[in-house]
Amino acid sequence: MSRSEDQVLDELLGNLPPGWIWRRDRDSLIAALLTPLAGGIADVEQMAEAMLREVDPRLASVCLTDYERVLGPDPCGRDNSTMSLADRRQLAHQRWTARGGASRAYFIGLAAKRGVAITISENRVSYAGEMVAGDELVDWPQQFIWTVHLAFTEESLFEADEGQAGDRLYDLVISDIDCDIRRLKPAHTEVVFDYGSP
Repeated sequence: MSRSEDQVLDELLGNLPPGWIWRRDRDSLIAALLTPLAGGIADVEQMAEAMLREVDPRLASVCLTDYERVLGPDPCGRDNSTMSLADRRQLAHQRWTARGGASRAYFIGLAAKRGVAITISENRVSYAGEMVAGDELVDWPQQFIWTVHLAFTEESLFEADEGQAGDRLYDLVISDIDCDIRRLKPAHTEVVFDYGSP
């Protein structure tokens, strides 16, 4: 916790050596000489306390551009200058903390870091003796296809009393998480995106 200028000055005056020449009252010459030093120390402590929030990309403001510089250009080609501050923080956090993986939990967590709720369904090859009536037949190459179920980010329907000429009748905004998933999916698999409800 940072201290005020007065608290720092009290400590500096308290650390002076004993003796009549080292007066510790606020109106002394030594206190006047130590006041600018106390102000500088208090400023440094306040800045250090504020920088504690910058350690996490989700809270960073001052260091966010440094995170983006260290991470390099976005492999999916997203332009940070067109993104909101919250989206930039979310993307930087997702890229900064990514460890890799090939499990369903990894991809669900990857999407969750970007604020997108998904579910994943996988195909399993059909084998005689394991199937029951009504099971869908899955041939062997289809086991490498998995489906990501997610909702549209935004939907807008044209309404006559609110719309204007040139507006689209129906507009859908899809999440950009599909690029991250396609880029990180295991090489021997294929991913399909189902924009319904997660």
